[in-house]
Amino acid sequence: MCATKVLVMLLLLGLCLKVAAQDEWAKKPYRQWSKDEVSKILTDSPWAKTQTVRINRRGQLRSIAGQTETSPDASTGIPGISGTGVLGGAHDASEYKFTLRLRSSLPIRQAIVRLVQLDAKYDQMSVAEQKAFDAQTKALLECRECADNYVVSVGFGTSNSAGTNLIYEWFAGRTLPSLKRYIYLANERGARRDLAGFIPPKVPGDEAFFLFPRLDGQKEPLLTPTDKKILFRMSDSNPSSVTNFSLDVSKLLVGGKVDF
Repeated sequence: MCATKVLVMLLLLGLCLKVAAQDEWAKKPYRQWSKDEVSKILTDSPWAKTQTVRINRRGQLRSIAGQTETSPDASTGIPGISGTGVLGGAHDASEYKFTLRLRSSLPIRQAIVRLVQLDAKYDQMSVAEQKAFDAQTKALLECRECADNYVVSVGFGTSNSAGTNLIYEWFAGRTLPSLKRYIYLANERGARRDLAGFIPPKVPGDEAFFLFPRLDGQKEPLLTPTDKKILFRMSDSNPSSVTNFSLDVSKLLVGGKVDF
């Protein structure tokens, strides 16, 4: 076998091993997921996406979605915040992370339940204790609201700006009417769902929850297996905003159906 063919085979083998490693969690029952696997599912998976922006300073952050008091900066997409490329040295930069989770998808709900299990040392419990614990997490796993709604959550994190939580600052105390015109879910064909429900964060560190109807007036779902993208929008004024998300629908397919 020539050297070129051997090299190609090794590269393909390496790619297959990498993909297999990334998807290892999908081959196991969720009760066997490790903490690292749970973290991966909740932050960087087909059902979750984390977007990061590095900025130099904080401005007036009272703006939400389209309700801007100042125009979004071209480098970050966040009103009142400029990127490091605009205002100078990296030593001033803060790193802000926004994480979108498709909460009505089963893998996300299973990952959250598994995280609670791991924190409670579920695997060391007796059968009776596990049964009682399962009863407590049943509502979270089943998600009654998910039957009629697409449920999305957005959280905030930072590794070097303690005391800052933009999701809490933006959404604590907000009401559904104040957000309906600016926050929506859409597909790449232009069909969209307007915001139908909203749960604000109660304390810093909480996520903000957004609910969108699954069906339109013709009883058609927003997403089908033939769709390509699911788009979550918090800002129409700047399509490149770090708080706008796009996910690949083909990666959400489980058993030929969209799991969201």
